[in-house]
Amino acid sequence: MATIVRPPPPRRLPPSLPALEQSGHISRASERSCRSSASSSIPDLPRLLARKPPPIPLHRSGSLSSTSSKAILNPPPLKLSSKPTAIHDLPSSSTAPTPSTPSCLQCRDFSQADAHASLFPRAAVRSLEELAYGLAEPFEDDIDKARAIFTWLHYNISYDAESFFSGNLQSSTPTSTLASGLAVCEGYAGLFERLGTLMGLQVHTVSGHGKGYGYQALCDDEPMPEMTSNHAWNCVVFHNEWHLVDSCWGSGFLNGKTYTARLAPKWFIAPPVEFGQRHFPSDPAFQLTSKQYTWKEYILASESPNLTGEFDQFGLHPMCLQPSKRLVPSGQYVKFSVTKRCEHMSVAEADNYVFVIGTTTQDYIPLEYSTRENAWMANIFVSGEGNITLYTVDKVAGHDAMGLGVIGFKHAKGRKAMSFKGLAVWKVEES
Repeated sequence: MATIVRPPPPRRLPPSLPALEQSGHISRASERSCRSSASSSIPDLPRLLARKPPPIPLHRSGSLSSTSSKAILNPPPLKLSSKPTAIHDLPSSSTAPTPSTPSCLQCRDFSQADAHASLFPRAAVRSLEELAYGLAEPFEDDIDKARAIFTWLHYNISYDAESFFSGNLQSSTPTSTLASGLAVCEGYAGLFERLGTLMGLQVHTVSGHGKGYGYQALCDDEPMPEMTSNHAWNCVVFHNEWHLVDSCWGSGFLNGKTYTARLAPKWFIAPPVEFGQRHFPSDPAFQLTSKQYTWKEYILASESPNLTGEFDQFGLHPMCLQPSKRLVPSGQYVKFSVTKRCEHMSVAEADNYVFVIGTTTQDYIPLEYSTRENAWMANIFVSGEGNITLYTVDKVAGHDAMGLGVIGFKHAKGRKAMSFKGLAVWKVEES
C-alpha cells in the first residue's frame, strides 16, 4: 500500500505580502524602468480563464503522514465521508440558506459567511475544535465553510510585521497562532489547513515563491535567480474541484513597515492562471493549470500594471486589463480597456461608475462600453513621459457618481468638482 505524504512546511519563513494594494492610493514602490526579458508563455489566456480547474485526482489508498518530509506528486485525494465533530456547548445559530440563484465563484455572494465569521472573536475562542465547529455549523456547502475560515483569519490574525522586519521569525503551530493572534504566511496557511481539516474539508498547505512585498521584476541584464521558497498558501476542495487560497495576502497588506488589515477577496476566488501570476509552488502539481509553467516563465514574466486595492472593489478582472504590461510605448495610439471579472456582473450604466484614463498631459478621457468587446475601452494617443492612470469617477459635486455615465461625465467635466479613485498605473516607456 502506497503512503501519501504531505510536503514539508516551507524551510524559509519570511513571507511575501502585497505592497501595492493600498486604499485609495497609487503605490510608487517600484518605478524601475527596466523590463523583464521574457513574457509568460501561458497560452490562450481567454480560453484558460474560462476553463474549470483540473478534476480531483482519483482516490488512492493509503494514509496521510504529517511527519514525513517526502513530497507528494499530486494534491491528496478527496475525502467524502469526514465531518466535523459536534460540540454541544457552543452558541447555536440557524442554518444559512442555500443561494437560490446559481452563480459562479467570481460573483458568488459570500456576505453570510463573512458576517458569520465576525461572530467569533479570537479572545473568546477556547479551542481550535470549538472554532471550527462554530464557523462551519450553519453551512452545508464546503465553499462557505472555507470562506468563513478565510474571513475569520482576516478579522482575528494580524501579520507579524515586527518579527518579519527584525528577522526574529519563529516557527508556529495552529494552536500558537490562535493564542498569539500573530502570524506570517506559514501561520496563516497552517491555521487555515487545521480549521478546514476539523470541518471535514480536503485542504493542504502549499509552499513556494510569492511575488509579494519587496518584489521587483528583473532587468534585462540581470541573471535569473534560483527558485526559492518564501511563501505559503492553501489548496482546498469545494464543489468537487481543487481551488487555491491565500489567506495571508487576503487578510491585509504591508504599507511600508506597517501592517494594514484589509480583506482582499480575490485571493479566495482567483482562478489558477491568475493565481499563478504571483505564486509558484515548489510542487508543480499545485499549479492546477492545464499546462504547467516553469520557474523561468514565472520569474521572467513581463511586469503587469500596478494595481491598487480599489481595483478589485469594482469587480474588475486584472488579467483582462489592457495594456497587460506596465510599460506602454510613447508616440502612438494605445488601446486601454477594462472588463468585469465575470459575465454575470452588470455592465449597465446605472450600476457602474465611469472609468477614465488620466494621461501624461493631465487630461481625463472616459472609457466607453463596447458590447462587441464586452469591455470599457478607448484608443488614446500616448505622448511624453510619466505615468498613465486608470481612475473611476467617485463623486461629482459631493454626490456619489455611480450611474453618472459618459455623457454625464462630459457635461460635468470642467464645470463641477470631481473626485477620483485610482485603480491601475502604467509607465510610459522612454523612447
